[in-house]
Amino acid sequence: MTTHVLQFVGLSDQDRKAAQTFERLGKGDQVEVRVRRKSGEDQVIRLPPNAAALLETALGHLLQGERVAVLAEDQELSPNDAADVLGISRPLVVHRMDVGDLPFRYVGKHRRTKLRDILTLKAKMDAQRKALEALAADAEEYEPAGPVKKSEKRIGRSSDRASAPKDVDQLVLGTTNAPYRRTISSTDLVARLTSRDWQNWIPHIVTFFTEVRPELVLQFARVHAISVRDLAAAYRSMKSASGETNPALERALERLA
Repeated sequence: MTTHVLQFVGLSDQDRKAAQTFERLGKGDQVEVRVRRKSGEDQVIRLPPNAAALLETALGHLLQGERVAVLAEDQELSPNDAADVLGISRPLVVHRMDVGDLPFRYVGKHRRTKLRDILTLKAKMDAQRKALEALAADAEEYEPAGPVKKSEKRIGRSSDRASAPKDVDQLVLGTTNAPYRRTISSTDLVARLTSRDWQNWIPHIVTFFTEVRPELVLQFARVHAISVRDLAAAYRSMKSASGETNPALERALERLA
């Protein structure tokens, strides 16, 4: 029985700087791997095109300072490892397991999920995010429908043309609810944000603040008359409860404060 271990590999800053001149492969280029043995002899292996493309992709990530791991699809990973692959927190991975979005099994008391299933979920998440971002790119910022106290700064408007509230809600809820079987309405989401009483909605609140585009978060707040102060307070509460952050949204809120 072969045991695979998840081990991420990265390049040092010195190695990355030395390799910055590497150019992307062109048509007809060939890749050879040279192994220098302790004896001083060199062994050269020519890679087939598919393997060369894989190596090029891995090297590209390494040169950007990212870590890379190569695993078989049937390799079982822990929730922490799955979180690294999916780019979300461990609590959200466990939640996805509990609601059936990510198949898993217990090994003793520990959860394990196959890389194949993790990649399937990641592809679904990426496709949903890409489609929603394409729609959100056309969404314009919107003034609050209701009054805001003079002491509470409004979220500014960059365009005279405003998106309809229902369109903003559809985009926001599409992202917020996409990973989950249980869905939250715009009314409930507004109530949770203004009261900061998450109850059983914490995964949705985390997704709202971390996966919805910052400009769309601000649009949603404007449509539903949520002040910058209340939105920022809700974000800080979510951050404290989950440990999740959204630096881009934080900068936007700081500018508007």
